[in-house]
Amino acid sequence: MKLDVQNSKPLVLLGLNKVGCKGIKKQIIRDGNTLYADIDAYVDLAGDRKGIHMSRIIESIDEIIEKIDKKVNNCEDFCVEIAKKIIETQNDAERSEVNLTADFSTQRDKFGKSVEKIYKLLASGIITKKEHNMEVRKKIGCKVLGLNACPCAQETIKQRTAEKLKNFFNKQQTDKILSVMPLATHNQRAEITLIVETSENEHVELEDLIDVCENSFSSEIFEMLKRPEEASVVENAHAKPLFVEDSVREVAGNFYKMYGNLRNGIINVKVKSFESIHPHDAFAECKILTDDLRKIFKY
Repeated sequence: MKLDVQNSKPLVLLGLNKVGCKGIKKQIIRDGNTLYADIDAYVDLAGDRKGIHMSRIIESIDEIIEKIDKKVNNCEDFCVEIAKKIIETQNDAERSEVNLTADFSTQRDKFGKSVEKIYKLLASGIITKKEHNMEVRKKIGCKVLGLNACPCAQETIKQRTAEKLKNFFNKQQTDKILSVMPLATHNQRAEITLIVETSENEHVELEDLIDVCENSFSSEIFEMLKRPEEASVVENAHAKPLFVEDSVREVAGNFYKMYGNLRNGIINVKVKSFESIHPHDAFAECKILTDDLRKIFKY
C-alpha cells in the first residue's frame, strides 16, 4: 500500500493559513475577449497534515474551464466555482481562496471617437466552511491609471500670481482673470485600485467600477492625443486638482452613487500618485463596509 505523504503527520504540528499554487496561467474568454489570466489558488492546512494535494488544484481549475468551454460571464463567479471545487478535493480544508488577475481592453467614447483602453482586472472567490453550510464571498475590482494635479502647489501659484496682477489690475479684475486662467501646478500619473467584496448573490459590474475610478482623477489619460485633445486634458486636470486623499473620497462617493443599496459589502480603495517633483510616491487607502458608506453619503 502506497504511503500518502501529504496526509502523514508533520514534524511540527502547526496549521497553515494558505497553501497552494501561484501564477497559474490560463486562457479564458470574457464578453468575447480573450484574457490571459494569472490565477492563485489556496486552501488552509490543518496542523496534523504534512501537505496538500497540489495537483488537485490544477485539476480543479482545468475541470471548471473545460466545463464552461473557457467562456466566463463574471470572473468573480468563475473564481467562486473553482474555490468550491478545490475545497471539495482537499482533505479537511476549511477555507479556499482563488485570485485572478488579467489585462483586458474595452472601448470608451472620448473626443467624439471610440478609443481602446487597457485595464487590470482583479477577481477573487473565497469559500469558508461553517457548521452546516459554506460561506461564499467574492471580489471584483480593477486598477486604473489617470492624471492628478496638486491643489496645494496650485493655491500657492494662485496667491503669487494675484500679487503680481495687483500691480496692473484692481481686485475684481484680478479675481476674474484668476477664475478663467488655468493655474500652474505639478501633475503626475496616479493609480487607483478599487476592489469590492460582496456575498454570492450580489453583483457589481466591472465596467461600472472602471467608470467610478476614471471619474475620480483630475483627468483621464490616453495613449494618443492630438493637440486640441492634449490641451483639453491639461485644462480639465488643472480645473479639478486632487490630493490622493481626495481621489479616495471621490471613489467612495462615485461608487455610492451607483451602488448605494449594496448590502453586506466591503470596498477597498487605494490611490498611489507617482510624484513628479518628489523622489517618492504619495499614497492613501480606505477600507469600509458599504453599510457604513451609506451612513456617510445618504444625506
